[in-house]
Amino acid sequence: MNAFRHRLVIVSVVTLTATSLFDLLPGTAIAQMASDLYRITDGVTRNQMHFDQVAVPKGQEQVLAELKGPGKVTYFYITDDTQGKWYPGLVLKVFWDDEADASIQVPLSDFFGAIAGTEVDYQSALMQINHACFMSYLPMPFSKRARFVLANDGERDYSQKIAYGIDFEQSPSYAKEKSRLHCEWRRSNSVVNGLHTIMEAQGRGQYVGSFLQVVSKSPGIWFGEGDTLFYLDGHSAGHTPGTEDEYGSCWEDSRWRTFSSAYCGHVLNENGINRMYRWYVANPVRFQQALKVEIQNQHDNGIPTGINDADDYTSVAFWYQEGPHKVAPLPIFKQRTARSFADNN
Repeated sequence: MNAFRHRLVIVSVVTLTATSLFDLLPGTAIAQMASDLYRITDGVTRNQMHFDQVAVPKGQEQVLAELKGPGKVTYFYITDDTQGKWYPGLVLKVFWDDEADASIQVPLSDFFGAIAGTEVDYQSALMQINHACFMSYLPMPFSKRARFVLANDGERDYSQKIAYGIDFEQSPSYAKEKSRLHCEWRRSNSVVNGLHTIMEAQGRGQYVGSFLQVVSKSPGIWFGEGDTLFYLDGHSAGHTPGTEDEYGSCWEDSRWRTFSSAYCGHVLNENGINRMYRWYVANPVRFQQALKVEIQNQHDNGIPTGINDADDYTSVAFWYQEGPHKVAPLPIFKQRTARSFADNN
């Protein structure tokens, strides 16, 4: 990073690579990945690495990387010299193959779980934030090309020193791979009729997890008695009887201790703001026609909240689906950064 000059490195080596999460979704994960490190495939590892002053005027976009396929992204990291205090007007867009619509379109910081630009360090199998380094290990296959774009829909220009890198594997085997990663951002400020939608998709695929942040109007009262609901191929089912169960803990209340682990975590519990994540690795939610995921906003009495006392929910959902698809529209900057109706300050 000396002299803050632009550098681009392309590396081509025969890979000795672990079977990725993408390959492991039907089964187990970390232990099996380590045990498969010896496997030599027909892939070649390539890398793009940049460090430079990046300027994105308001209303404009900057291409971060264009990758040639067939291939699969195995690692993506990014940081800037604000040291984790990302400008909330930055939006990450990812386009697969020749699609005009982004299959990933979320605020940059929120993609990694730093909801509303607020960074909290955590470590999980698929995503991590460590000392302002934002890292994703989600596998992202593509057949022709992948385009990573940084957009600025905020109210001022952006110009900072940025470091970022993308590792990807090129292999003919991905030419026929149909699965594409999708990611969308949703906010209910405040929740209406006691339900927040996390994601909705038509087609064939599998849901692999989400970040969820709740700003509660009643910070001294446990908000998380709501069930997670799956509407899957015309059938509906409750997945877990409470937010704490869905995101990896049980029998807790507003004093919930924070933690982060491989597949679930509750990384923030402060002044009525709770942030969680859940990854379905060994148990992805598979659908053949359609999937909608909702979560109930219920307080500790188990009764859905009304419109006058509903909380503020923000979620970032991740799923794989056959072929690139347009995700839910991202609200404009003023809407997604609006003061929470649940703000108690």
